[in-house]
Amino acid sequence: MATFIYEAYDSEGVVTHGEYEGVTRDEAVEYLVKRGLTPVSVEELRKRGEGGGLLAFNFFERLTPVDVMFLVRNLATTVKAGLSVVEALDILIADAEKKLMKRVLQEAQGMIKNGQPLSSGFEAYRDSFPPIFMGMLRAGELSGQLDKTLAELGRYLSKEYALRSKVKSALTYPVILLIASSGVMALLLVFVLPRLTASFASSGVELPFITKIFLGLSKMLTWSFTLDFAVLAGIIWFFVYFRTTNIGKKFFTKIIAHTPVASELVKKVALVRFARTFGNLIGSGISAIEALELSSKSIGNMTYELAIKNAISAVENGSPISEALGKYPDLFPRLLISLIIVGERTGSLHEILGTFADFYEEEVDNTLKDLTSILEPSLLLIMGLLVGAIAVSIILPIYQLVGNFV
Repeated sequence: MATFIYEAYDSEGVVTHGEYEGVTRDEAVEYLVKRGLTPVSVEELRKRGEGGGLLAFNFFERLTPVDVMFLVRNLATTVKAGLSVVEALDILIADAEKKLMKRVLQEAQGMIKNGQPLSSGFEAYRDSFPPIFMGMLRAGELSGQLDKTLAELGRYLSKEYALRSKVKSALTYPVILLIASSGVMALLLVFVLPRLTASFASSGVELPFITKIFLGLSKMLTWSFTLDFAVLAGIIWFFVYFRTTNIGKKFFTKIIAHTPVASELVKKVALVRFARTFGNLIGSGISAIEALELSSKSIGNMTYELAIKNAISAVENGSPISEALGKYPDLFPRLLISLIIVGERTGSLHEILGTFADFYEEEVDNTLKDLTSILEPSLLLIMGLLVGAIAVSIILPIYQLVGNFV
């Protein structure tokens, strides 16, 4: 079976978009004709990476968390105002600036016009949305409370975006400091030291050990600029792409787990995301197992993801959620487990997890302050010492040269 995306117009000239599952393209065309529709285009839906098809959009075009947040907020507002979902999507399509967003909304609208649920319209682009998006959307449709579910999802996305922004803003200055210091060191080693090398060599002065070390580094850097760019590209690849692979995730997870302060920050961020995601999904009416599955994908931490997947197996075998998660005391603190126990008994798990997430978000703020208060002076000290060492390696031979002439 293949999936075909079609564009057609009815007897009144109204253009519709939709999706049809069949064996051949001719079968999809026949289906449209039987429904009184005139096909304009019928294309097989291909996954990313297969080439061609309707999903072969610009590689650089993507939906950012802000795009998704505003989509959910606007959709919730228009639906709550009494407009139908089709009418709400008409407004959003007209306001959409990104081609990808417009395409997603048009396909979702076409699916609804053909009797499919709203969540089916976003299914082909599920990689552009967080896992909780599809889960809460389905739950809202099944419960008949789409407007309330969208409003809750909008609040969740806003808090998640605020959390990301806090972490990024706290680490921005240290990163800029690291890049600037590295640039200064590279400038000294690549352009300053090589020009002084000839003078040092012809003077016959015995170079200090520290100067010999940095001259060796300078020769390595200036030996081949092509190799330098290749190494730089490899470093960028390592931090940008490699960390997204399973091996890379495991590697960086282990490194961070043994880094003071940073390990606590990562743990608290993961707990906030888990509590908020799981709580919202449970509150929207999704089953505990599906909520755990979606939560594991939303955390962005492989250690927690594996632990939650193991907990899912225990829950499927009849264990309470608190007991299944309690097997991992290093990941889930006793406070969280105790709150889950209370929530399971009272049926207020959604509210309790929300309270825990808000409390731990304050802990994230405190940990971020501790991290930046340690990281900034440490980086200043290390980079100052390195730049100072390079400067000393340049100045000492100059003093020796001057001393020979006096």
